[in-house]
Amino acid sequence: MIDFIFWYLTITILGLIVFPIAYRLFPGLPDRGYSLSRILGLLIWGYFHWLLGILGLSRNDHGGLILALGISLGISLLMLYRRGPGDILAWVPENLRIILVVEVLFLTAFGGWAWVRSLNPEIMGTEKPMELAFINAVLRSETFPPHDPWLAGYSISYYYFGYLLVSMLAKLTGTVGSVAFNLGISLVFGLVSIGAYGLVYNLTSDLYVENKKQPLAPALLGPFFALIVSNWEGFLHFLHARGIFWGETGPGQGTSRFWRWLDIKDLVNPPSGDPFGHWWWWRASRVIKDIDFSGGGREVISEFPFFSFLLGDLHPHVLAMPFAFLVMGAALAYYRQRSNGSFRWLGILSLDLAPGKFFILAWIVGALGFLNTWDLPIYISLVAGVYTLRSLEKADEFNLWRTGLDFLSMAFSLGLTGILFYLPFYLGFSSQAGGIIPNALFVTRGVQLWVMFGPLFLPLFIYLGKQWFTHRRELKFGWAAAITLGLVFVLYALSTGIILGLQILPPLERFGSLEQVFLNSVGAGNIPAVIKEGFLRRLAMPGTLLTLSVLILLVIALWLNREDREGTPGFNRGGRFTLLLILGGSLLVLVPEFVFLRDLFGYRINTIFKFYYQAWLLWSAAAAFGTIYLFKNIHGGWNLGGQAVIILGLIMSLFYPVLALQSKTANFSREGGPTLDGRSYFESIQPFEAEAADWLDDQPLGVIAEAVGGSYSSSHARMATYTGMPTVLGWDFHEVQWRGGSELVNPRKNDIAELYCTTDWKRAEEIINQYDIRYLVVGAVEYSTYHPDSDLCPSGLQEEKFSDHLTTLFSNQTVTVYSPAGKNFAD
Repeated sequence: MIDFIFWYLTITILGLIVFPIAYRLFPGLPDRGYSLSRILGLLIWGYFHWLLGILGLSRNDHGGLILALGISLGISLLMLYRRGPGDILAWVPENLRIILVVEVLFLTAFGGWAWVRSLNPEIMGTEKPMELAFINAVLRSETFPPHDPWLAGYSISYYYFGYLLVSMLAKLTGTVGSVAFNLGISLVFGLVSIGAYGLVYNLTSDLYVENKKQPLAPALLGPFFALIVSNWEGFLHFLHARGIFWGETGPGQGTSRFWRWLDIKDLVNPPSGDPFGHWWWWRASRVIKDIDFSGGGREVISEFPFFSFLLGDLHPHVLAMPFAFLVMGAALAYYRQRSNGSFRWLGILSLDLAPGKFFILAWIVGALGFLNTWDLPIYISLVAGVYTLRSLEKADEFNLWRTGLDFLSMAFSLGLTGILFYLPFYLGFSSQAGGIIPNALFVTRGVQLWVMFGPLFLPLFIYLGKQWFTHRRELKFGWAAAITLGLVFVLYALSTGIILGLQILPPLERFGSLEQVFLNSVGAGNIPAVIKEGFLRRLAMPGTLLTLSVLILLVIALWLNREDREGTPGFNRGGRFTLLLILGGSLLVLVPEFVFLRDLFGYRINTIFKFYYQAWLLWSAAAAFGTIYLFKNIHGGWNLGGQAVIILGLIMSLFYPVLALQSKTANFSREGGPTLDGRSYFESIQPFEAEAADWLDDQPLGVIAEAVGGSYSSSHARMATYTGMPTVLGWDFHEVQWRGGSELVNPRKNDIAELYCTTDWKRAEEIINQYDIRYLVVGAVEYSTYHPDSDLCPSGLQEEKFSDHLTTLFSNQTVTVYSPAGKNFAD
């Protein structure tokens, strides 16, 4: 509770410090950026702390944190000094209601999710150990970039900015890493709540201009759609568990055309056992199924925000969420402003906006590359889309080529400038990404897409349908249809062209023959057969293309309406910005139907994951706007039917959060009582391991040697994870992903196995000196990993050489920590 209070006060004070900056940066927003000030404050503080540290001008200590905080305060005071505090002081009493709502919402969301985490705080399984390792490594690093806890001698090669922000709060408030982990994910939940609330509040304010009201309560649909609304798998699981749509064919057997047609893993099988066992809720994140050339199924990640917070992984796609809403809010502020300027970017491209606004947008968007690099091109495109939309509204007539040039000019300028703001990160960053791979075969079935996004699709389609019905005589459906079909054709031609080009491209040293890599990824023998099969599948399963094409067509048709509709509810600036959010989400879901990013997984598992996740964020804000508009402006008859459909879809979506929360928290109870300390479970099941980790945590920084194991193991790399010290090698496949190959990883894995297994002390000493090992751990994990007859250690672990030649620093019933005697280490 004390840690929670300190975090709440720190982030609240930070938001108040930065609010004068937000007030000046976002004059186009009705709330003047108050709902975004905490997120902006965290970004400003974190950016200066990182930048000064990376340049060697400060250290990662309390002094560096206070210096960066002082710079943030100085910028805020400078803005107050230049323009005076009068207008802010006048704004506050006039907007006390929105201030109070934001404050209550943040405290409720932050505190509420901290309570949920206190009921299942364990940092065990999935990606959690990795994330805790990064937090602790940043806490232990005196300089930036922080050292990699799982690859001694190297700095983190990953988008680590989110972990740095969490560690800053932990260091300033004196919070240990295992508590900071759970407070961090709870804080993100709170920040996303007010970010989504502020975005929808600012979007819908124009709908209430005529009666001079504020959409205080309606805007709560923003965080509701973004964080609580879930896909329909939970509802389907509820039906499945009760045997609905199943026909009995014998004892313990059943058949169902419906569930076979739906073809979602686990739901295709007859209900049996405990349908709501502890992990049933995992299935909701895997509702999309890819089928390879031979008919085999491939699991695709289709997470959504509530699942992410329920799972509790503090991964970059979660850490970046508040800043995605900050970008959307900044883009909306720019779009709503009438005043403008112009300048020539680097003397090359002429941009129709003031240079100050451009560089602020570039700095905010650029942060997403450091937080979750996948998001950077997505939000560059969003802001470039806003710029293009403004240009369209100013133009005398629509010109397709000019529109495309405006978009590309802004996207290129924004992207390059945003990268320059965070250039030191990119200089030390490597990736597993290997270019664009064509998707000729994997087609997302329409029914599975609707299971995933149905609760958002219903308000989006009904809202767009209402706009189409109102303005149907004025809309240019010919142009809209041509652009939509042209877009689909270009993507299909691009995919097919890349496939054909693979036959003539030379092999790459890293991947070998690209043609063979592609054929292996789809399980096929030749390219013509793949192209034919993919074309037939698109004809047989057109649901996804039809759904997305209708969304895109309606958005473009409404955009191309040249009449001034500023006074028309739902078609004002908020409404037109909402169209951009709908289009952005549609393109994010459409693109993986034709191409995906090459990585070590070999198919579109990650592209679907990353693109669909951002589509959810964009569509959630748009769905909230559309729902508010429909319930405010539609009455009677058929229109009430649309409202009923939306409510029904939302009720179906709430089955998942209601049931999953109960399962994940054991009906909101925890043996031993609530706690935010994520290592409590580790201490309860492995007390001697935890005791050794506690001892190591108090020692000077040094390289650890411990057993190397596969990814997603809570046992391997446990000392590095809980102390933040670097180990020679942690989760091997994760390091392969982060480094883009196994050149650094495999030799270390073999060396550590040899260190533990050899009887030759001289060879063991060579390995200790090679990696400058300070702490050598021997415990149950090492003995179970290097057991007799294992592939890397057929003779089993040989501990005698350590006890004979090394100093014993720590020992308990199961763990011993050795160290070279008399060796000087750099503390």
